[in-house]
Amino acid sequence: MKFKVQKSILMDVLNPAMNTVSTKNTIASIEGILFESMEDGSIRISTYDMNKGIRATFMPCAIEREGKFVINAQRLYQTVRVLPEDEITIDVNDNLNCNIYCGKASFSIFAQNGDIFPNLPDMKSEDGFVIKSSILKKMIGKVMHSVAVQDNRVMLMGAYFVITKDMIQIVSCDSFNLSKCEMKCTVTSLKDEDMEYKFIVPGNALSELTKIIPDDDDFDIVCYLFRKRAVFEAANVCFFTRVIDSEYIDYNRIIPKDNDIFVTVDKERLLSGLERANIIAEEKIQGSGRSYVKILIENNFLTLTSTSVNGKVADEMECEQKGRDIEIGFNCRYLINSIKAAEGEKLVLGFKSPTNAVTIEALVPSEDFTYFYMVLPVRMNEKKNED
Repeated sequence: MKFKVQKSILMDVLNPAMNTVSTKNTIASIEGILFESMEDGSIRISTYDMNKGIRATFMPCAIEREGKFVINAQRLYQTVRVLPEDEITIDVNDNLNCNIYCGKASFSIFAQNGDIFPNLPDMKSEDGFVIKSSILKKMIGKVMHSVAVQDNRVMLMGAYFVITKDMIQIVSCDSFNLSKCEMKCTVTSLKDEDMEYKFIVPGNALSELTKIIPDDDDFDIVCYLFRKRAVFEAANVCFFTRVIDSEYIDYNRIIPKDNDIFVTVDKERLLSGLERANIIAEEKIQGSGRSYVKILIENNFLTLTSTSVNGKVADEMECEQKGRDIEIGFNCRYLINSIKAAEGEKLVLGFKSPTNAVTIEALVPSEDFTYFYMVLPVRMNEKKNED
């Protein structure tokens, strides 16, 4: 196989592909990128770590010899990245020597036969939907911070999607936080009929998916759904991942319904105060756990305090208080993540007691977009917080 391509075009497809290359597998072929020449004159690349993968196509300047081969992804990426901004020639001979030329620079890398690359799953399905890329990207960004990284309940290690023809809802929960976002929008079914899809996308796949989704409001993302995987197609890039085959938790059951203390506060003022408190709260001294941030609601003032071995911080701000006074402690980072994801100038915080979760909602909800965040408190008589 031999072809020529502009460096910028090749890097555009290599950048997203590198995110789904296996680095901890004994199968050498999936540590590489599969290159294939196609009948329409394009070249297709594929990466696959046995859980998620990317398939992308690009148009080369010329294909002088067709073929199919695999080359180690890290070596290729590092090589192409340092080449001049010019036309690159990649030539793989019958002995599987891959020679890369650009200007007066040349590299030689060992390649593998393309037939050893694992078979990729089907990319098309009758089940699925079409949604605007900006909507999907925004919704994922609102819930990613509360997807569990490690949990015995495997469903919590992903985000739960509920899709209908006029709404998308995404929920995530990691035992300390819960995020629930919903947007009214037009979602087109691939079957041209009423639909309701429910599936769980793993957290590590969500972060890679957002990297390939363009911010363009007019761009469509096509999602094809299978029993055990989902495929997201964006222009010339196709991202596929296993879905978590499990029922999601009954999150509505754990959402507080009887909060009787409500505090309205300026979002940016609260966020800046939490960031300052976090400097102290995240200190770890001689193996001791992180401190918590204490919130005191009293006489229409919200006071943040945190104390560690090396210092302490206090910050007071005005708020609108409805209900009695309360003092409660939190992992500061959890609060920051939820406050950052929230929208609106003013937020409403709901409390019940020092052992019940705080809820975070917009003071003036949007007609099309609503969100709900919940953060569990810590016991303030303990000197360390949950990590």
